[in-house]
Amino acid sequence: MTERQRRADKATADAVARAMNILSVRGAGLARHYMEYKRVAGTVIARTLAEPGLRRRPSAGQAVTEAITPSSAQDNS
Repeated sequence: MTERQRRADKATADAVARAMNILSVRGAGLARHYMEYKRVAGTVIARTLAEPGLRRRPSAGQAVTEAITPSSAQDNS
């Protein structure tokens, strides 16, 4: 296995790419929760959160900026 891999599972790749966006804006806890919700394997979640810089660059479709809305009314204050 190489350090950087192309993921054949597009759904997982998309979930991890979105989680990296969440990580940069909202933190590791919410990024982990999102990946768990999307059923990303625990080993992938641990590796991705431990070494986000080793992750491959997002594809053009994954690089599209997404709006992240607050998760609760408390976040709006």
